[in-house]
Amino acid sequence: MTSRLVGIVDVVPIDRIADELYALPPAGFVAARDAHARRAAELGDQALARAIAALRKPTASAWALNSLAREADVLGDLLALGEELRAAEELRGNALRQLSTRRRVALNTLVRRAEDLARTAGHPLGSEAVRQVRATLGAAVADRVLAARIRAGRLVKPVERAGSAPAGGAVRDELAPRRERRRERELAEACEDVDAAHADVRRAEAALAEATRELDERAEQAAAAHAEFRRAQRAEHEAAVTAERARRRASGAQERLDRARRRVADLRGEA
Repeated sequence: MTSRLVGIVDVVPIDRIADELYALPPAGFVAARDAHARRAAELGDQALARAIAALRKPTASAWALNSLAREADVLGDLLALGEELRAAEELRGNALRQLSTRRRVALNTLVRRAEDLARTAGHPLGSEAVRQVRATLGAAVADRVLAARIRAGRLVKPVERAGSAPAGGAVRDELAPRRERRRERELAEACEDVDAAHADVRRAEAALAEATRELDERAEQAAAAHAEFRRAQRAEHEAAVTAERARRRASGAQERLDRARRRVADLRGEA
């Protein structure tokens, strides 16, 4: 069966090869995979060979789901219903019953189509495989990641949700993952706020430490300048005292000189 994904997802060789392998019935998977791995190894692409060899054989139910995904968008109605369920805050009464009915009809239609595809391919599904197909499709209604995996057509095994619910309650249960995701998103946002606040505190503490260091440096410089000023004042005072003493000594010497001159003059006059 040719995949509708070829030409769309064919970005690297492993995508093309995986898409081809998961379109095959499980009985032919291993031989085809090993042949591709040998061919890649012979061409010298050991990384591609290892990637191919790591691909796991799908179960019968996973192969049926992969086959279903390779038809024209037969999953569209069911997955659109899942978006409606995830968008709903709360369901009651008639709206609940309508969604429950639509979910049941969509699931039944897809399960029958998966059985028809498997039967046409010569590999009819057993009752357990049919149950797994139904459980996986039901889980995809609530889980967009699983829905995307189914649409990619490369499931290896079915995915089931734990527990079951009575009629009507099944739709209510679809809201639980959305509420949980919202709670996790809000928790993640709160954690981001805490991290941002921690970052702000660290930046503020770093700025405070830098400002404190600069203040200490300026205080040290001011203290040094003040000490220098005091030393200059003392030096000025000491110089003034020394100058005053020198002035007094000079004045006394001048007086003595004047007296000596007068005495000389007096003595010369007596002679």
